[in-house]
Amino acid sequence: MLKKWLVGACLTVSLGFANTARADVITFDPTGTAGAAGNIQIDVLDPTVGNSIALGGNATLQPGQTVTALYQANLGIATLSGNTVFTNGAGGDYFTVVAGFTETVLATTGGSFPTLVFGTNEGGYFNIYATDAPGNNLTGTCFTCGTLILQGSFAAAPGNPYAGTSNFTVTGGGAGTNLDQFNGDNYPAIDTLTGIGSFSVRIDVSYADQLYFPGLDAGSTLVFATSQQVLPYGQVDPSACFTPTGAGGVAGCTQPGATVGSVGTINALNGPNTMFQTDANLSFVTASAVPEPASLTLLGLGLLGSVRTLRRRIQSKK
Repeated sequence: MLKKWLVGACLTVSLGFANTARADVITFDPTGTAGAAGNIQIDVLDPTVGNSIALGGNATLQPGQTVTALYQANLGIATLSGNTVFTNGAGGDYFTVVAGFTETVLATTGGSFPTLVFGTNEGGYFNIYATDAPGNNLTGTCFTCGTLILQGSFAAAPGNPYAGTSNFTVTGGGAGTNLDQFNGDNYPAIDTLTGIGSFSVRIDVSYADQLYFPGLDAGSTLVFATSQQVLPYGQVDPSACFTPTGAGGVAGCTQPGATVGSVGTINALNGPNTMFQTDANLSFVTASAVPEPASLTLLGLGLLGSVRTLRRRIQSKK
């Protein structure tokens, strides 16, 4: 019952954004060839479960502090109205997604099991690459070993203070809880706190390769992203490194990921950085489908209120 309440509280921010958005249909050509032969219609690009890291952040963060977040994943499928129309690797065509941005802590409940709410700042980068093979989740390499086919940055709608919000709630874990619980433990020296969170952001497209995205003009369309972040890892290997600039191929994978020096012996607690298993969905939507500035504040307050209510209920049962 505890976990059920925590999940409900964590999803408040993400659902608040998603309910205001609609997915627009665009043209996508996975073959990257001229002409209409390879064109398909899509409304969602759905990456597989991937990796994120918060540089300079863990569960002890306080309001006003800022962290840098990096994300990398392989594309999984592209869909139209919920139906799969392309699977990554079909016809030898592979795609990866990487992003980097900063977030500022807006609020925290504190304590041993804190809930943290973040505002996503404007700027950063969001890139999609066409590659010859999937990126390697375990090593973290070759998520940028390909051709850049879409680029954007995190941007707020006019009058909004942030490009989006995110949150994470610690639910337990610590010493004895392995960080890597997928397909064998590749990092036996690293344990982790457990938890769940999500984020929703607006991304303005600045470049789109017309061979892959015919008719998608820079400045005319944005990408709306929602994601769920979970600890420990149970569906993918934690990455050993990240590419902090969003470019550079194998040589660009310079930011350590799942190492004791990067995340400590207990991820999210005693290291300078924190890693998350991340599951994202990318939809193409209109600029009007973002919340007003007041909505951002209300969503954060609603999340904290849900957590306080949960704690009161738990205490009343003791």
